[in-house]
Amino acid sequence: MDFVALDFETANYHRGSVCEIGIAVVQSGEVVETLSRLVKPKDNWFHYMNTQIHGIDAQKVANELEFDGVWQEVQSFFDSSNVVAHNASFDISVLRHVLMQYSLPFPEFKYVCSVMIARKAWKGLTSYGLSALSKKFNIQLKHHSAASDALACAKILLKASENYGLHRFEEIEEQFEIRIGKVFPGGYLPSGRLKHSLKQSRQDMFVDLSRINKHHPLYGKYIVFTGALQTMPRAAAQKALTEVGGYYTNAVNPQTDFLVLGEKAFKHWVQGIKSNKIRQAERLFSYGNQVEFLSEQQFLQLLQTEGKSDSLGN
Repeated sequence: MDFVALDFETANYHRGSVCEIGIAVVQSGEVVETLSRLVKPKDNWFHYMNTQIHGIDAQKVANELEFDGVWQEVQSFFDSSNVVAHNASFDISVLRHVLMQYSLPFPEFKYVCSVMIARKAWKGLTSYGLSALSKKFNIQLKHHSAASDALACAKILLKASENYGLHRFEEIEEQFEIRIGKVFPGGYLPSGRLKHSLKQSRQDMFVDLSRINKHHPLYGKYIVFTGALQTMPRAAAQKALTEVGGYYTNAVNPQTDFLVLGEKAFKHWVQGIKSNKIRQAERLFSYGNQVEFLSEQQFLQLLQTEGKSDSLGN
């Protein structure tokens, strides 16, 4: 059981705003190394809520390396490795975003989420957060300190592996019916429930990032969806958005550029019937945030727009 546990802390709501990275290295089922590095975000702007959570601010990292400098030290941990993170959809997304921010190529590795594993391994718990699981298994934790979080994540996976007699990272897929995700130069295959994935081919889920066009109107934009889409499943729309360089999030916040309304949600909005996401977007707009509302058809038209060729692959 060889793998690397990963945790990121971020300075603000932008996924690429890394301010700390924590790593715990496991070889043959034993933790052999932990590492933590503070990182100076590119613009060194911290949201006060993030600072309240992890205690890191702009002054604390002012003399630290930016991520591209830290990456030179830690990249080798990821090359051809197995990676685990607690809520991996967040941490792997952060890694992808910050690598793209600095035009750094993706490493190649496999990954899983320890939250998903814990839900399968210990059913019926009231919480699967890192604090709750650490308390249950007597794991010392300084929560939101990246190295401590990474170490706790590693110990949780080791505990599940011990309980179920797993000796190899690849056995996670069959034992817990969790698809092992992959990150590689030019794209990624998300981790997820294996039973659900049988409904789709791996090619359908593959996200190709090799031809991202920096001139596409949705490049670098943050999108939130509300209401069901008629022309495609939301997962397909999110995949298409990612492949043109946009980002999707589940909640409306000050970084949101567009709120995409499914056809039914759009008709309701015109009639004055509003979802919580629409109300939040309207509140932000009243405060001066430039949140733009798009119908499903307007979103599709933007998605299909061809910008001047300038892909990351060239």
